[in-house]
Amino acid sequence: MLSDSTELTHLFIRTLRAHHTRMHAAHQSLGIHPGQVPVFFILSSHEGLNQKELAKKMHIKPATVTVMLTRLEQSGFVERFSDPSDQRVWRVRLTPEGHNIFRQVQEAMKEIDMLTFGNFSEEEQQQFRHLMEKMYGNLRE
Repeated sequence: MLSDSTELTHLFIRTLRAHHTRMHAAHQSLGIHPGQVPVFFILSSHEGLNQKELAKKMHIKPATVTVMLTRLEQSGFVERFSDPSDQRVWRVRLTPEGHNIFRQVQEAMKEIDMLTFGNFSEEEQQQFRHLMEKMYGNLRE
């Protein structure tokens, strides 16, 4: 028989996988990859970042952002434009279709949140948040 902590770890992993599977399916239905979702969140509140600034906010390499933006641009979700004060710098913003997809992403996340936490009381949600923050603190480097 597994120890209580091992059973808890397995339950945690199964829960994360189930949540990830739901989120991945929601993103795929919108025609985006889960790794692209942060671009929508960041650009929705920081329009006009350059690629280097976006990479820094996403904690990924600028080359990775370049590939990601190329795909999003080909899909019509983002557009690059030259900085009016420095023509060498390219800035990025969501297109109207990108804003539309972002709203759909937010709606999908709300639905999954309701599915995940809908039967939690307010107190249970606060306890869960506290325990997750504590767990993250334990694991954070």
